[in-house]
Order: sequence, then structure tokens, then C-alpha cells
Amino acid sequence: MIFMLIPISVSTMNQDSLTIFKEKNLLEQHNYLKEHVYSLQNIETYIAAFLEKAIKEKDTHYIVKSYYFKYRIHRKSRAYIKAHSAIDNAILLAKQSKKDSLLGSLFHAKGATYFIQSNYTDALHYYLKADDIMLTKSSFENRLPLQFDIATIKAKGRNTKETLAEFERITHAYDSLLMLKPDSRFLKVRFVKMLNSTAKWYTEEAMYSKAIELYSKSLLVSETANYLSGKCTAIGGKGNVYTAEKKYNEAISKLDEALEISTKNSGLHLIMPFLLLDKGKCLFGLKKYDEALQNFNKTDSIIKAKDLKFIDLDETYQFLAKTHVKLGNHETAAEVYDQYIERKNLNADKRFELYQTIFKGYDLKNVEHRANEAKANSNLFKKYFIQTIVVTLLLAFIAIIFFVRYRNTQKQKLKKFHTLIQDLTTKEIKTIETVSTGYVLSDEKASKILDNLTALEAKLFFLDKKYNLTTLAKKCNTNSSYLSKVINQYKEKSFSEYITDMRITYVLSALKNDKKLRSYTIQSIAEEIGFKKSESFSKAFKKRTGFNPSFYIKNLENM
Repeated sequence: MIFMLIPISVSTMNQDSLTIFKEKNLLEQHNYLKEHVYSLQNIETYIAAFLEKAIKEKDTHYIVKSYYFKYRIHRKSRAYIKAHSAIDNAILLAKQSKKDSLLGSLFHAKGATYFIQSNYTDALHYYLKADDIMLTKSSFENRLPLQFDIATIKAKGRNTKETLAEFERITHAYDSLLMLKPDSRFLKVRFVKMLNSTAKWYTEEAMYSKAIELYSKSLLVSETANYLSGKCTAIGGKGNVYTAEKKYNEAISKLDEALEISTKNSGLHLIMPFLLLDKGKCLFGLKKYDEALQNFNKTDSIIKAKDLKFIDLDETYQFLAKTHVKLGNHETAAEVYDQYIERKNLNADKRFELYQTIFKGYDLKNVEHRANEAKANSNLFKKYFIQTIVVTLLLAFIAIIFFVRYRNTQKQKLKKFHTLIQDLTTKEIKTIETVSTGYVLSDEKASKILDNLTALEAKLFFLDKKYNLTTLAKKCNTNSSYLSKVINQYKEKSFSEYITDMRITYVLSALKNDKKLRSYTIQSIAEEIGFKKSESFSKAFKKRTGFNPSFYIKNLENM
């Protein structure tokens, strides 16, 4: 579960009136907004007053900060276009004023917005720009959140013990900082996020006792900071650990507690799908399949309504399919499982793209930076130089393996593509040269049915969604049972396979010969040929050809 992404939501605190706020100096106004930005009522008017004062005093630093506060409010309300616009204004002004110390934080903030949007490659791009600046321009404390976010993205690309070690180091660093600044709510909120995310990765590594320890620590810090989002996440996190341990009743108790909090607070809506997914898994484990289905359906509704693409939510469709199988809904289960496969394929591509970016942009750069630092201390240089060579060669070797596998897969797909095009062309020529003469069978009844099917096939009946076994049987003047038997015996496939096969055969030629159809979305193409969902179409297409429709269309355009 990606709980670290949830925006801050706290109960409204006692706040200064706008009149009192305006009487403060810029530093006091800034610190007040920094500590209370998510709890202030009419926050826009406070930020406007802060900006007005900064402009009047011609203080570029605080003008930039006012845009940053606007960005945070827009990001919290999921107004991402406005958030990007606000942070871009801040970045432009910081560049013009050569405020490098601010620029690193602003690049980090822009990357964080891309992260929330599940655009991990662009997120890492801005994180690395921030890292370049912050290596020399920022304090240790300010660099910690960036290091943690880079570690989180690295974990998405390749979940390793190295990443967990980074989380552990950063967590200890926050422990030390809080000893120096025990009253800083800002620092506590950051620390809670680190604890919850680190606990999540310990859960995935099956180190459950350590995960529970960190979630318990997070709860304590959340209480002292009055940080409701952190509290809800930690409670739900414990539920996630118990789910993984198959302690289903304990898990449900914690998940219900977290669900009650998130239901009452609109700012915590992104936590809900993760909680519902875990609760559904618990109910599935307890063999309460009807109740499990309700939770998975709720999760699915939120995913679609919010267009959530988090990798950790993929399991929703795997468990939905399993639950439908347990309830005897095999056809629905197949459709749902298609969605699971589609999401898994998309996220596998994301992971490969991330791995390349991490390797080139961060790992090698960090190795080089450590070597340069060591060179300044001659007695350590030899040690670090050897480490640099070893790590570089190891990373390069792993990257080459990934690249070779990826390239070979693409070559195999292209070979299948060209073979398919050649077969299609040959079949189209044969179709023009020959005319069907019907079936000659000893069974007259079966022969008539097959002739009727041939006539209906010529009219492309299979493109119409309304056709099922019953409606088709009526058109062939028989009953569904006998029609199914004829199709099984003479077409050598089930009715479902028969319909699907004709649709894919049709669309292969249609896409090859109709450029306009190639401009449609995959969903639109699927609907054009009788499929209800793009996932079902993509799965059938890939089963037949060995690659996805998007690959086929892309290579047709390049011919």
C-alpha cells in the first residue's frame, strides 16, 4: 500500500484572525503558514496577504514561497494542473533571482506531484535535478525527504535490501533530528511519513515484527503532532501486516478502525481503496466470499472514479477474479482477470523504464560523487575507487541483461508481426479467388446449420454485441444446445472461442486496411467489434498474435 502519498489532513486548530496575521512580519507569516497550511480556514486569503506583503517589501524569497504554498493547496485538492502552474511560477522566479537554495526544494516539489500522478519517470527526472542542486546547496535535514523519495522510486523499480537499508538510515537520521527539535510539527509530519512508508516495505519483505514496531512508533508521533492522516495510515498499516500474516480477525479490527476515520474525513479518501482491498482479502481468507466481493467491488469503483494507477492496487482484480470463481461466476472472472493482466503488463513496462532512469540518472551519479569525495581524502581514495569500479560494473551488467531481454522480446514480437501480415495478405488473395460452396455432410441438419452460420458470418453478425448462443440459434432455426454441439464438433471450438476468433480475424484485416480505424482508442476498437471491455479484447488479441493491439497498430503505421 502506498500510504505515503496521502495528503495531510488535520483537525482545525485555533488560528489567528486575518487582521492579526497581517500584522506579523514576513518570517512570522511564513512560519505560521508552514505549520498550519492544511488546517487554516480561508487559506487562500492568508496566502494572498502573505504574497501582497512580500511584493510590497520586494522580497523575492517570500514571493517564491507564496507560490509554493499555493502549489501545496492545489496538490492537496488534486488540482494538478494548477499545482504544476504554481510551482512552475516559483521555479521561474527562483531561477531569475538565482535562488539555488530554493530551486532544489521546488524541483523536489514538482517531482512529488508527478509521483502522486503515478508518472514515476518524470518524478525521478525532477528529483535528480533537485539532487544535483541540493548536494552542495542544502542542509542535511532538507536533503533527507528527497533521499527518501528517491529511495521510494528505486523500490518501485526494483525492491531490494539496499533500498530497505536506505530507509533504515533515513529513519535513524529523523530520530536524531527530533531529539534536537522536539516541538517541530513540520518535522514530526515528515517523520511519520517516513515511518509509515518504511514499515510498508518491511511488510513486503515479510519482516512483520519490525513493520508493527514502526507503525506503533508512527502512531505515537502522529498523536503528538495531531496528524490524522498519519494516524489513519499507521492503523491501516497494522491491518495490512496482520492481513499478510493471515491473522484475519485482528486485521479486520484494525482495518475497520482506519476505515471509520477515513470515511469521516474527506481528505483521507485515497487511503480507502487500500483498506478495502485488505479487508476483502481477509474476508476471502475467511471464505466469506459474498462479503469479500462487496469490498473488492468498492475498491474497483474508487480506482475507476479516481483513475488510480498505483501498482499496489493491481491485486484488486486478481482477487476479484478469484472471488468470482469461488462464487461460480466463471465468465465474469475471466473478464476481470483480463484487467489484472493488462495492469500487470503496463506496470512491468513502467518498472523497466524506471530501472533505466534510476541506473543512468542516480546510481552511477552517486557512485561518481562518492568517488570524488573520497579523492579529496587520499587515505580513503583507494577503498572508494575499488568500490566504485565494482558497483559500476555490477550495475552495468544488470542493465545489459535487462536491455538484452527487452530487445529480444521486441525482436520476437516484430517477427510474429511480419509473419501475421504475410498470412493475412495471402488469405485475402485466396478469399478473392475462391467462393464458398457450403458444407457437404452426411448429417443434413448440421449441414443446414453450418450453411446458415456461413451466411451470417458473411454479414459479420459477430460484430453485434447482442448475439449470444440463444439468439444465434434462433437465426439458424435450431436450439442453443444443438448449435453448441455443432460448433464444438465442426468448428472444433466452444461458442465463446468461435465468436472471439472471428472478431480477432476481422479486426486484424480491418486494422491493416483501414487507417481511420487505427486512429481509434483500444476501447473504441474493442466496442466496434463486439467486445464490452478493452481488457478482454487485448487479452484475446495477444493470445492469438503474441502481442498487444497497440504494438500491432504502431507497426502498421510504420510500414
